[in-house]
Amino acid sequence: MLVQELKLSKDVEIKFYRLTPPLFNTSNLPLSGLYQAQSEINDFNFQKKILKVGVGGWDNFFTFGTVFGKVFLNEKLEGLIIFSNISDNFITIKDLEINIIIEPIKDPKNKIQKKITDVKLPPNGVQIRPKMAFSVKMEIFLEFVGKYTIDINLRVRSSAYNTLYNTLKLKGKVRDSPKEFRIVDGNVECINSKKLTFDVNNPFKIEEKFHNYQLKECYIGIIIKNSTIYPLTIYNLILTPKLKKAQTSKISDILLININNQAMINKIKLVQSLEEINSNEFIPLDNSLQNITSNTKHITIESEEEINLLYKIEDQNIFNNEQIFSLEINWLNLFDAKPKKFIYEFPNQLKTFNKYYKISVIEKPEGNIIKNKNFNIKLKLETKNPQKKYIITLRQDSMKDNDKSSDREIEIIDIINKKIELNSEKISDVFLLICKSDILGNVYLPRLKFLVLEDGGITQSGNTFDTLLFFNCVEN
Repeated sequence: MLVQELKLSKDVEIKFYRLTPPLFNTSNLPLSGLYQAQSEINDFNFQKKILKVGVGGWDNFFTFGTVFGKVFLNEKLEGLIIFSNISDNFITIKDLEINIIIEPIKDPKNKIQKKITDVKLPPNGVQIRPKMAFSVKMEIFLEFVGKYTIDINLRVRSSAYNTLYNTLKLKGKVRDSPKEFRIVDGNVECINSKKLTFDVNNPFKIEEKFHNYQLKECYIGIIIKNSTIYPLTIYNLILTPKLKKAQTSKISDILLININNQAMINKIKLVQSLEEINSNEFIPLDNSLQNITSNTKHITIESEEEINLLYKIEDQNIFNNEQIFSLEINWLNLFDAKPKKFIYEFPNQLKTFNKYYKISVIEKPEGNIIKNKNFNIKLKLETKNPQKKYIITLRQDSMKDNDKSSDREIEIIDIINKKIELNSEKISDVFLLICKSDILGNVYLPRLKFLVLEDGGITQSGNTFDTLLFFNCVEN
């Protein structure tokens, strides 16, 4: 018997139209401009009418677009899925299913699948006339950064499918093709599917830098940039170690440090509060605004705008021990008053941070140093792993070629105890540096290299620190 191939045309065109809310750009109000009234009296086509308006604020319309544009974390993606009948026959949609598949950027192998809309079709399906369409409204709350796939699957019936199938059946056996069609209750059902993919991005781009101040304090500078196309309002910021949680609603950050199984609260403050940052950013437009000040705790940043924050950490246990920090940004966007939370984690990048020991200064000149007069610097090293044995040596590292043009290093005359040992019985020890300077003005400690031997001297590694301390050198 001759085997026939049933090839069905895809009579349903599937498109997604994203609902884009207005930007409320007050400098370009909707329909600002002149209307050119040279149109026929009976011409009521909206599109033709709108083309005759000198519109200056298209951004202030609700619009539907086939292009996703940028999509951001914690947004609600809204739109319509349009099923258009592009054939000349009546068709019926059966068993429509729409799912979302999420591949989080942090864990792309563990995909998440969700049913994003519960489409309840009538028992006999939805019939669509030729050149007409059927639409489904959908909403997705975007709670992960990563790749999203809208997976659409449906079955379509048409009298044209039945006619073609029965005609081929008279000529011979029709080959089964379960991925293309199936026979249900004597009717041919064409299997249609479509996948729409898009990426969800973070609303903020963040950069951070760590700064050491005389081995006593740590400053973390953070730049927050609005990566969206909308103004975003930040109303709270909380900085904590990754595994600790802050129990506070204040702008200043609370770090819960667990030492000896007791929670100790250490406050890390913004050098400037959001109110003060707002005041700095406020620039009067004319003399009539001179008396207006900005004292709000909220700060709004426009698209691509940046704000700079500076955190000060005085507790050496925090910046010497914590490996990961977590910045929580509580924010709102222009179209949704629901509070949102953005978490950004970053490693401890302080140059003195390492896995072997904590370093601190226990003796140094507190005022100016005197030219050509000796002074002492004591650096204390405390082990982070008392169960291990470390042998640590200290030497001055050689100056690089690009350092020589701006050489303002003090001279290290001698290092007392160039080698120390840290273990369970001796968890800390001191390097004594005898120094002097023959250069006036701002001078600093040369580049120092700490060589660490562990496991009985089998494993070797080193840490090189540049400009750990600085001083002001004056004449006697």
